[in-house]
Amino acid sequence: MEYRLYFSIPNRLSSPVPGRAELNFELINRKDLVIDFMTEATNLQSITVNNRLLSIRVKNGHINIPSKYLLTGQNKVNIDFVSCSPSLNRKADYLYTLLVPDRASTVFPCFDQPDLKAAFNLTLEIPKEWVAVANAPLGKIIESDTSTVYVFEKTKPVSTYLFAFACGKFKVASQPTRYGEMAIYYRDNDSAKVNRNIEAIYELHTQSLGWMENYTAIPYPFSKLDIVLIPDFQYNGMEHPGAIYYRESSILLEGDPSENKLLNRANLIAHEVSHQWFGDLVTMRWFNDVWLKEVFAGLMADKIVNPQFPEFNHQLSFLLSHYPRAYSVDRTAGANPIRQELDNLLNAGSLYGDIIYHKAPIALMQLEMAMGVSAFQEGLRKYLNTYSMGNASWDELIDILDPLTSLNLSVWSKAWIESVGMPTLKATLNDSMYVVKKIGVQLPMVYSVEVLCGSNVNEAKPIQHIQPEVSTLFASSCELERVIVPNADGLGYGMFVPDSQSLKLLCDSSFRIADPVTRSASLISANELFLNGKLDGNTYFNMLLASLARENEPQVRSYILASIETYWWTFLADSARENLSQQVEIQFSKLLLNSSIPADERKSIFKTYARIAVSSNAAEELYGIWSGNKSLPGLTFTETDLTFLAYELAVRNVHNADSILDLQEKRIANPDLLAKFRFVRRALSPDDALRDDFFHSLLIPENRRPEPWVAEALHYFNHPLRDSFASQYLRASLDLLPEIQQTGDIFFPKTWLDAILWGKNSNQAAEIVSSWLNQHPNVPDNLKNKLIQSSDLLFRAVDKRKKK
Repeated sequence: MEYRLYFSIPNRLSSPVPGRAELNFELINRKDLVIDFMTEATNLQSITVNNRLLSIRVKNGHINIPSKYLLTGQNKVNIDFVSCSPSLNRKADYLYTLLVPDRASTVFPCFDQPDLKAAFNLTLEIPKEWVAVANAPLGKIIESDTSTVYVFEKTKPVSTYLFAFACGKFKVASQPTRYGEMAIYYRDNDSAKVNRNIEAIYELHTQSLGWMENYTAIPYPFSKLDIVLIPDFQYNGMEHPGAIYYRESSILLEGDPSENKLLNRANLIAHEVSHQWFGDLVTMRWFNDVWLKEVFAGLMADKIVNPQFPEFNHQLSFLLSHYPRAYSVDRTAGANPIRQELDNLLNAGSLYGDIIYHKAPIALMQLEMAMGVSAFQEGLRKYLNTYSMGNASWDELIDILDPLTSLNLSVWSKAWIESVGMPTLKATLNDSMYVVKKIGVQLPMVYSVEVLCGSNVNEAKPIQHIQPEVSTLFASSCELERVIVPNADGLGYGMFVPDSQSLKLLCDSSFRIADPVTRSASLISANELFLNGKLDGNTYFNMLLASLARENEPQVRSYILASIETYWWTFLADSARENLSQQVEIQFSKLLLNSSIPADERKSIFKTYARIAVSSNAAEELYGIWSGNKSLPGLTFTETDLTFLAYELAVRNVHNADSILDLQEKRIANPDLLAKFRFVRRALSPDDALRDDFFHSLLIPENRRPEPWVAEALHYFNHPLRDSFASQYLRASLDLLPEIQQTGDIFFPKTWLDAILWGKNSNQAAEIVSSWLNQHPNVPDNLKNKLIQSSDLLFRAVDKRKKK
């Protein structure tokens, strides 16, 4: 199958984009044919099938061609059309396509499913001062007085969702590499920032490519690789073969970035490069297996990056990156399995979420441990070679892996991949014996239990729960006070419940676990115990504050800060926050003035402090820093930092929100950041009528882009400090959900829900969500589950208040 596509991009944003498509394909059987084209009927201008001009219209997103016009063997369909799709992501001076999962057919007529791979021949006519990039190398350029025509070479076979092009007023850097000339397209006008980052960007890409070639024994499978950096791109990255897109701020790091930010960037790049093999070279047959490409890209990224940062505790990073976010879904009544059902590609976007990005890596880590590293690698190499430039399902991968292990992969897959939920693992200690019993969901897994005897590790026992409902017994001899840490290595998955004596000591402010992985696993367990009513809120919050005061590991501290912020806004009443504010703010101030903590780590502490500030003293301190009248030793604040501070001050209406926002607007030099600021500030206005206008503007789909802008604006619109005003919009926000699934990109429905529900803890909000669910029984399960997931903390907060 082969496409020849032509688009003419006009200078004016309001003008439509005319296009031509030639579809060449072979039919084995002569029968009626359906071409996907999700557009208005008037956008189909003409269609010719095997040189016959037909009078056919678009109906329900399809062009139906009767079999009498088709041939057994080779066929050619020519279509003239107009493209008005939001998936062109048009701005005044640039655009980019983003077609995952089923949006290619909103831009041009095609066979829009992942198992119908094709070669693409693209021609773009663009304004004179623009540049363009696509999947394949540039073949030639044709200049005219008013426009430039870019003719690209033919691609290798790719799925329609991976076809991509971007064009506009991009700056371009280029460097020769062993993979050919590699270009970086970017918009940022801060040349110093670009120069600080550019060598690292090239190096990280070439390192990742080399590692993947070595691991897979397959050379880079595409003709070239370019990098496109897009302001406020919907995702952190998108793996288009030959032209990877990134969110610009994720790659062009500001100032003196922390090691954690450098690691995150390296991991993102490695993830997208890994997709060139896992996802692009071999693609899932159907989007129910979309998790497969994501989990292997994540797994490979960790393997690539970990040796580059030897000073990092990567086991700790894996634990903190994946387990809390997987639990945030798997603990809820809306939990979904890793591999989900998909009856219609229109609903493919709803499959994405924290389960495929965070539970799936945990599952595959457990599988690799059970199989052995070498056998696992051997299986993946065979999988990539067998299905190269084609498609494969999870079942086909299982068939390859199965002979390489004694593990019953069918049973393993049913438990980990096709089932929902997390087990409860309860530890008890009786005399010289302790017992760990698995309750509920049964997952075959490896993890360890430690018994701390006094301040020392008395025993570290690895437990391999392969058979379901197995209780494991170990002897333990200790004459001192004993503490059971039931998931000491952080590898196990579930809610781990220690005995009451151990739990009391683990929460004691004077008790400290030396190992950061064990410490983090205990903090994560404490959060689950609190949420499930097995640990009271005051004890849990005091444990977090005590842990923050003495924590010296940056990754663990970041987790504690996020946990404090969630508890602060979701589980505390206004009066409780006011009563605790002085104690909390004093503790944060001590940390901010502690020069032994590196500046980049103190900035993270400062941002949490800014987000939870409720007292007038804290607000004045924030205002002093934003205005430049105060400073924090060793900390410098970038344009982005000061914009964040302006938002936090405005939502608190410190010294008149409008005056702060007006001054911050004048300060911003970056035009893309300025455009975003002007959008978001409407949600921060102290004027209720203006905020009402902002919300009603979102009823129009065109005003819900760029989606990261909308998400940030809604975050402040629905801030708990504005809840008395914002609560009246909750039902209307929920009413938009089905439309948002149809018009938004893949992560936007969940992002929308998180933005409208964060910090909500009132009976009124819970009643609105419950009644909406009851009144909309026909909402697709995947979408309904996302609402249940996003509202889970709301219902837990209401339930806890009722039980007091």
